[in-house]
Order: sequence, then structure tokens, then C-alpha cells
Amino acid sequence: MDRVDGAAAGYLSRRRVLKQLGSGLLGASISTAAVSRGPRSGSYWPGFVEPPSWHPLEVGTGDTLLVPTKVAGADIEAVLDTGSGASIISRPLAAKLGMVGLEPRTISGLSSRAAVELVRNVEVTLAGEAHVLSFAIVADLAAISAAYGRPIDMMLGADVLVGGCVVLNFERKQFAFGKNGSFLGGEGWTMLPLERGARQELLLRASVNGSGPILLMLDTGSSSALMLSSAYLDAHRSLADRPHSTAALGGVEGVQIVKTFTADKVSLGGLLTEAVPALALDRWASASTVGNIGMPLLGQFNIVLDVALGRLWLRPARLQARLPMLKDRSGLGLVASPTDLAVIHVAISSPAARAGWLIGERIVAVNGIAIDRSYIRGRLWQWRYGRAGDRIALRLADGTTRMLTLADYY
Repeated sequence: MDRVDGAAAGYLSRRRVLKQLGSGLLGASISTAAVSRGPRSGSYWPGFVEPPSWHPLEVGTGDTLLVPTKVAGADIEAVLDTGSGASIISRPLAAKLGMVGLEPRTISGLSSRAAVELVRNVEVTLAGEAHVLSFAIVADLAAISAAYGRPIDMMLGADVLVGGCVVLNFERKQFAFGKNGSFLGGEGWTMLPLERGARQELLLRASVNGSGPILLMLDTGSSSALMLSSAYLDAHRSLADRPHSTAALGGVEGVQIVKTFTADKVSLGGLLTEAVPALALDRWASASTVGNIGMPLLGQFNIVLDVALGRLWLRPARLQARLPMLKDRSGLGLVASPTDLAVIHVAISSPAARAGWLIGERIVAVNGIAIDRSYIRGRLWQWRYGRAGDRIALRLADGTTRMLTLADYY
């Protein structure tokens, strides 16, 4: 594998770009009292040396942070992705911007390699702050775009975020990007120190199900609330007596089948979240960490991230403002197209498995509403995360309709 200097190593070490395509695309449920401490009333976002300048923050499909960005002068939407050491530009955007002199490289996913390119000296402007990246990755983001239900032009990695203090306000759907050291913390905030992995991954210490603190990667670009290596779970016999099933996970190396379960509790600096969705991966690339924390779990809090100072501040958001941690109750792993939903996985012991669903079947309508390009942009995609006992009418490509009763299966 080609080695790349600097921040690119953080990208190469990353088993992503991974998005969960299968059962539980957006994770699992969280009780309304899951976070042990609520936000304090009083001054609005105290602790800043200067008041932050707020900008719109879009939360796509419940847990994807999309922010307006400029790349080489072009206005785009980009995903905030702390799990990537280097920023990633889609091939269509690179072509549109006339980027030339691309340098071929090979990166590794969990089980295979993928061809990418490097582009040098890329100007990126976030919240009015301009940065010139020594390089960025140019890669195929089609699988990521499919998971999000829209074209994704860029993933903003830690190479951009290290240049300032990132503030995420989920209550008002806003973000700010100020100077390093501009946030001092204060009452109501919990500060967690960030560490660096062998390849510059951002790591923090957490406790899972009452375990001693373990290092987990901070990954705002992950739609899975919690990922843990199977080796770690096996060593602690964590799944021995715990209900679990399977899910499909896709990335640069294709689709792999992983285990899915629910962790009883995760503690971040004493802030406790219950009923956290989790995945167990047999193939784990990082030597510095046994797992990662993704956006559905992080989204239970308002966030201030100062990468350069190695600090993460958390304050529980109001219940109504927290990002959802939705639990799949269908057992169908699906990939959306403009015309249908293709079944790529049927989870073990799930309602879909008991009903005899098969890989390759295609759903063209849900509860009488046809699948089209608006499927993920609207609310129709949420049908799999309804209440146990809900009956869903699914029309197949052959014209037949099947009823599927949602149920908890892990």
C-alpha cells in the first residue's frame, strides 16, 4: 500500500468510508431519560471569549451533519467527519472544478483496497474561515451518497477542523467555527481530553456497560452510534448472554455482514446514555482503539470540539433537540434507488427472516406510497423504525403486497 505523509495517514488507517446499509441504518432507540444530566437554564452558550458567529447546520437522515462550504471558490454542502484525517472530495466535484495533476494512491478498507487520488493545495472555506490544505483525497463517494440519499461532494476531515473550534448547537440547528482556544467551558459543560492514535485518529475514553475506560475514536461521520471490535467483545464475553442479530455494513471494500446489539449504557466523562445501538466488527483496522463513537450517540449533546487543544466539551441537549437513535424493527437491509428498495440482507431472527424475505427482492412502495427520489429526503424512510406491533404494507416489484409486523429482535 502506498504511504502518504501527514494527515492522510489518518485517512488510510480509517476503516471507513463505511455507512451502515443494513438493518438499523440509523441505529437504535434511546429512552427519553437516557442522558443522566440535563442542560442548565440561564445564559445561552456561555464560555466563549467572544460570541460565536452562527451558521445553518443541516442534520440529514437524522444523524448526518451537513454544512455549507466553499471548495476552490465553489459553494457546496459537505459532511463534517472527524473520523477522517484528510478531507475527501468526490470525483465528480474534482472534475467539475478542473482539478488536474492528481496523484494515484491505494487505500485499505477493512478487507480490501480501493484506488484514490491526491490533489494538492486545496482551498476550503468553512464559516468564513479559509484554509489551504496541503492535499485532499479524491475518491468515489457514490456509496456514501446512496446511503445519505443525496449527492455528497465532500467529507470535511480533521485537517480542516484542526484549524479552529467547532461548535454544534442541535437545539437551534446551527454551528460555529471560531478560533482555537475561543471556548473556555464552564458550568453545565463536561470536558473530555482528546488523545491521538498511532495514525492521528481522534480518541476519547469511554466506559461501555460498566467496563473500565477504553479508547474509542471520535467519528462525527459515522451513522452508527457505537462500533466495537469483535475481538474486544469476545475477550469480555460481552455478547454471550445478550440478544444480538446481524446487519450489512458497506464501504470501500464492499458489503460485509456484522453483528448488531444494544449496549445497556455508555458513559462519556460521567454523562450516561442508555440503550445505545452497537455493531461488532470482525475485521478491525486500528491498533490504537477497540471501537468508535458515531453521530447518533454524540448527538445527545451539544458539542464544542477544539482539536488543536485536544478538548471535547459536552452538554446534554434538551430532549426534543437530541438526534434520534432509531432502532430497526424490520430486519431488512436495504439499498435505496430512485425507483425501489433492494434487499441486500435479512437479519437473523428478525421479523423479515421469520416472514421469509429473500435477498434480491425489491420493494416499490411502502404503505401505498411509491419509492422515488424523495424517499430518504422525506419521512418515508422512517417506516422501519416504528413501534413494535406496527404492520407495514410493502409492495414488491412483481405487484404483490406483503404485510410485515415490526418487532424488537435484538
